[in-house]
Amino acid sequence: MKKSILLLLLSLFLGACVNQPRFDSPAVATAKVIKSKNDKRQYEYLILPNRMRVLLVSDPEADKAAAAMSIEVGSTSNPPGRQGLAHFLEHMLFMGTEKYPDVDEYSSFIKRNGGSDNAFTADNQTIYFFDIKAGKLEPALDRFAQFFISPLFDAKYVKREANAVNSEYQLKLKEDSRRIDAAEKQSYNPASPYAQFFVGNLDTLADRPGSKVRDDLIAFYQKHYSANIMGLTVVGK
Repeated sequence: MKKSILLLLLSLFLGACVNQPRFDSPAVATAKVIKSKNDKRQYEYLILPNRMRVLLVSDPEADKAAAAMSIEVGSTSNPPGRQGLAHFLEHMLFMGTEKYPDVDEYSSFIKRNGGSDNAFTADNQTIYFFDIKAGKLEPALDRFAQFFISPLFDAKYVKREANAVNSEYQLKLKEDSRRIDAAEKQSYNPASPYAQFFVGNLDTLADRPGSKVRDDLIAFYQKHYSANIMGLTVVGK
């Protein structure tokens, strides 16, 4: 797995991640992974030339493969007046890419091959992940990589996904955990990013004169989705 996946990662992620810092050297840095003597899996930790951190895990006994991408940016980075934008971006990344423009291509490929996929936006982190039957890791990873290379942010899905975000907000309004979180925010310094409304709704994600939400979304993606704050883990046979 190690050699083929490493070459795939270099080809998929190295040359095209948004806003990536560039090194003069094409070398890949590595570090030793400390593991239990009872752990039969093999690990390799890499830092690619664009500073993306990668953990490869080889498990010959695994019946599935999986991958997860963590980006060190979340809801506390929402721009003023655009509460929920990071969460909305998470939704819109699933809406097709240049290489795979069909909006259902990624998720349907995962499901056809016995897997599942999801994502979530936290305060300072956004995570995308999937699992799939072991023999389909590479084509799945190719589809997954395009989120961070060439998403379309198709305008025809903006309203639909804004409604999906709003539905999530409405659905959890009566949950105790959401009420406790809202109460806690009332005690924060209003200038703190943690005092923000994180989820988003139809008001915060509406088009405004001189400020279309899709334009703000693309600007957020281009500013924050940088390879040097991305960490990828890939597990396979």
